[in-house]
Amino acid sequence: MAELKLFTKDNCGKCEHVKERMPKNLKVQIVNADTVDGLAEAAYYEIVEKTFPVLVIDDSEIVCGALPILEKMNSFTGKK
Repeated sequence: MAELKLFTKDNCGKCEHVKERMPKNLKVQIVNADTVDGLAEAAYYEIVEKTFPVLVIDDSEIVCGALPILEKMNSFTGKK
C-alpha cells in the first residue's frame, strides 16, 4: 500500500471537505501545514506555495485540490 500524507491548513474549507469524505479504511497521515513541524515537512516536499489541500503519495507524487485528491484516494480502495 502506498504511503499517503495529506497536508492541510487551519480554516480551510476544502481541507475539511477532504478529511470528512476520505475513505475510512485508507491509512492517511494528516499533516497540518500551519504548525512549525507541518510547515517544515511541507517545505521539504516543496508544496508550501501550492493551494491546499495537497496529497503526497510515496514521497514522489503530488496531487492538489479537493476533488482530484478524493478521486486518487478512492482509486486506492477500488471505489469510483
